[in-house]
Amino acid sequence: MIENELNTVVYPPNKSLQRKVELSTTPVVYKHLLFLEFNEKDESVLGCSNLNGTLWEGTLLFFSNEENLLLLKHNRSLIGSTVSDGKFLNDSTFALAEDTGLLNILTISRENQTIQSAGYYREIDRIPKIAVWKNSTRILTCSNKAVTIWDINSTIRKPLNHFPDYHTELVNYVDTLKSEPNVFVTASMDRKCCIWDDRNPCPASVLYNNEFCSLTSVACNQHNTNYVVVGTEGGDIYLLDKREPKDFISVASCNCYIYRLAFDDYNKLAVCGDNNKVLVFKCEDEILNSAYCNDKHCGIVRGLAWHKETLYSCGFDKQVVKHLF
Repeated sequence: MIENELNTVVYPPNKSLQRKVELSTTPVVYKHLLFLEFNEKDESVLGCSNLNGTLWEGTLLFFSNEENLLLLKHNRSLIGSTVSDGKFLNDSTFALAEDTGLLNILTISRENQTIQSAGYYREIDRIPKIAVWKNSTRILTCSNKAVTIWDINSTIRKPLNHFPDYHTELVNYVDTLKSEPNVFVTASMDRKCCIWDDRNPCPASVLYNNEFCSLTSVACNQHNTNYVVVGTEGGDIYLLDKREPKDFISVASCNCYIYRLAFDDYNKLAVCGDNNKVLVFKCEDEILNSAYCNDKHCGIVRGLAWHKETLYSCGFDKQVVKHLF
């Protein structure tokens, strides 16, 4: 400890040299667009972050219609830490995952045109992905090697379920079977895809184990619930059948790290990774058939969202692209 001219103790010694950094007072639409979500009212939320500046800051942007979304003219916003993922629980409630490990529950007010925090939960490590069930108040998160289920109706800030020891490496991705409130899937750096039912004494079982690459993404087919797809670090996409665990029934290659997979309400699968392409496959007759490829983005693609059979994407080029088939 040191003393200044007024003989007051300064602790820590370098506190007077520390720079005080404050968040922006007006929302900034940063170049790095990370995720995109729609609700039933045709409204949308876009998450962006400043990933290469002095201050890692994130902005959550709310759009009242498609036209405003494509023009990036937001109607409401929230400024905070860098964001990683987000999901609508209903038309006015949104779950936001931050790089700080915070799971923020937000209320979108249509009366006073604001986005306000209604509560929060905290993980020790970063939350890379979250998922929700249909008509449910529960949220599924992954952080480090653990998978956690939260309930926003809980009066305490403790998880409903916490599974820390099933994966041996980082869990990269989670997804839910929306019609089954206890079933979900996970993909991990330990090369395993697990299918879960939290009603069982042993909730997880290995659906697929890749011999060569870490698994980076996973998605449930909501139309045909027997099928799950996983993406790998090496760029392969595997179609799995829950009735035939430990093996895959079809494979496709994208030649890049697979970041996000998204099924529509039928059998179309959207794919993006560490390049500027958006791919769509049709899952028909147990085969992944290539149906669409678009390279309009100028940077890598990070966000994919289906809404009324239309696909939207965003990425590291500060634009939202609408894909027409």
